[in-house]
Order: sequence, then structure tokens, then C-alpha cells
Amino acid sequence: MLAVAVVLAALVSSASSGGAQQKVNLRHAAAADVYVRLTGSIGTLRIVGWDRDSVVVTGTIPAGMRMDGGAGGDGRTPTRGVKLYFESASDAVSSAAVLELHVPRTGRVWVKSGTANVEARDVTGGLDINVIGGSIQVAASPRELQVEAMDAAVVIDGSPAWLRAKTAAGDITLRGGSTDLAMTSVSGALRVEGGSVERARLQTVTGAIHFAATPAGAGTLDFDSHSGMIDLLLPPSNGFSLLASSITGEVVNRFDRTRPTTGREGRGAELALEAGNASARITARTFKGTITVRR
Repeated sequence: MLAVAVVLAALVSSASSGGAQQKVNLRHAAAADVYVRLTGSIGTLRIVGWDRDSVVVTGTIPAGMRMDGGAGGDGRTPTRGVKLYFESASDAVSSAAVLELHVPRTGRVWVKSGTANVEARDVTGGLDINVIGGSIQVAASPRELQVEAMDAAVVIDGSPAWLRAKTAAGDITLRGGSTDLAMTSVSGALRVEGGSVERARLQTVTGAIHFAATPAGAGTLDFDSHSGMIDLLLPPSNGFSLLASSITGEVVNRFDRTRPTTGREGRGAELALEAGNASARITARTFKGTITVRR
């Protein structure tokens, strides 16, 4: 049963008469694996993982914004679930909403909003962030991280074990590694910098792919683009086998002296090379983009 009355009583303190803001102040004891679900129109949201056994939401929202939600449980024991919903009549009103959410580090947070700037740090449980526009910045290494946006830039500083990131026009940057990584865009650029990557699949239509990380031993990495360039910076000390092919474009080898060959249909180019024990398998494919391999 949702303790809605209890939560909402603590949630909002209205501004003085004629004021344009409402103060948000929600505090609830929570289990370490609490699940927080936050949806609606929010301008700025900061998510912070901490070592306390509570969920705290503070900030300000416009006076005309409607909110609803509550915490699961009977109000006497730590909750395992919190749901919050914010709604406004226009995006202009929504942009004025600024919230900060503190959760136990090992908790899970699910966020869905329109145009919003979302920041998350120090969460080791799970993050699922879905926005249309704005930006997403994550400084954490959660067990699971899922990000989806239409036109938002995504920057991740950390090494999530399982990562799925998808945009239409926004760029995605991962500064770290991952055990299981998938990044997809239409026109946005995909970047992976530093860290170790075991399994990866990066796909774009027209966006560029830049990979400058370490392929883990026995790992599998796949890079696909229709017309975007693929740039692979690979460490010579790690073993891998690489097969790169462009149907109508070029393949440039700056890793060693192996020469690319003409493609199977008499156009384009292919490159096959090995380094070390060739334990990791790397495949790069593009229809008309250029593939560059370097060290």
C-alpha cells in the first residue's frame, strides 16, 4: 500500500502568497536496494548515491506544477519503492523545476522526462535514464546503466558492468570501460576512451565512431556504420585479430605495415591483421565511410 498521504504531506511546502516557486522536501527511510521511479517534466535533476538508508528529494518547482506519488510500505519500516510524478502545462514551466535526489548507493533509479539536464553520481546499483533533449552526465560505475535520448548529449565517466546507450542526434561518450557495452546512434558520434572492454557493439548511421580503449582478452568487439567514419586506436601490447571492411570507402592502416586489399566486389577495401595472441576479435564494417586503425 502506498503511503501517499504521509509522503505528500512532507513533499511540498508552498511559497508565500504570490510566490512563483514551491519547495520540495521528501524524506523516507529506505532499503539498500530501494527502487525509485521519477517521471514527468523536470528542468534539472541531480541524482546522488550515498551511504545513508534513506531517500531524500529536495528542490523547487513552479507553483503551477502538479505532483503526485508516494512510498511503498506502511511508513514504519524502510521502503523498497518510491514513485514520484511531476506535470506542468508547458516546457517553459518545466524548465524551472530543479530537484536533487539522494538514494542509497546500491539502489536503483528510473527516470523519464522531456527536455532535462540529468546528472548522476556515486550510484552502484542501477540507473535507467530516458529524456528527449537536454543532457545526461553520469559519474558512476553502476551494475547496470541504461540511457536513451533523442537529442541529448550523453557523457559517462565510469565503468558500468552492463551499459546500453542510445540516441538519435546526440553524441555518446564513455570515459571508462565495460564488460558488456552497446552504444547506438543515428547521427551522433560514439566515443569510448580508456578502460577495458570485453564485449562491445557500436552502431551508427551517419555518426562517427571513435574507440580508444583496451580490448579485454577473449573479448568481442563489433563496430558498424553506414557512412560515418570508424577510428580505432588499439594498444599494440594486447592481443587481438581485426577484420575491417568498407564497401565503397577506404581502410587506412596506421597500426603496422599490413596493406589493405581491394574489396570483394572490386571496390572498397579490406584489412585483416593480428597482434599478440589474437585472443580478442574485432570487426569493423561500413558501407561508404573510412576506417582508420592506429596505435
